[in-house]
Amino acid sequence: MRPIRVLLAGEHRLLQDAMAGLLGAQRDIRVLATVASASDTLYLATELRPDVILLEPWSTPGTVLHTLRTLRGLVPQTAIVLTPTTCVTVPAVLRVTHRILPRDAGREVLLKTVRTLAAGAVRYPAEQPASPLSRRESEVLSAAAEAMTNQQIARLLGITTGTVKRHMHAAFRKLGAVSRLDAVSKAYMAGLLPLAAPRPRNGSVPKEEDGDSSSPARTRER
Repeated sequence: MRPIRVLLAGEHRLLQDAMAGLLGAQRDIRVLATVASASDTLYLATELRPDVILLEPWSTPGTVLHTLRTLRGLVPQTAIVLTPTTCVTVPAVLRVTHRILPRDAGREVLLKTVRTLAAGAVRYPAEQPASPLSRRESEVLSAAAEAMTNQQIARLLGITTGTVKRHMHAAFRKLGAVSRLDAVSKAYMAGLLPLAAPRPRNGSVPKEEDGDSSSPARTRER
């Protein structure tokens, strides 16, 4: 039986060596190479055609996003797994990734993830787990991830700003979050949010509310 072929990419040598040692000790996994740069990642992915790329995101989200998008085009059958860092909460990055390892992932989680993806049991886009968030809480957080204010979210969803705050605080409580950024980050890391914010029918980004309480967008509370 052919071993699972894995390419390791990332700029932290110690982490790459540790994962290479762990994966290489498995009879059913073969580490093809470890690379530090985005350009080397793209080159070797094309040359070696790995089953799984285990990627530690570089410090610049733009570099990560460009690399992931290019990989999706060059090696569409290769599963891409990211180790958790701040930049992976960027929605565009999440859209082109098969799996993100949780921050508390250990040896067994890493091995199971590699084997599951290599077997084709989970392919892009990854399945989302059952969410503790209500539909409206998810919509509010998803819009917050797009840097919308409470007023913009209220207009987008046709609810009041007070209702937005209530849903936001409920999400904080369920996620154990202390801020909007913390809530969005935890929700994305847990796979609880859709990867695009809800949009108005005309596709435009809503403007700030003018404070007029008679506006229909502020009275259609759900």
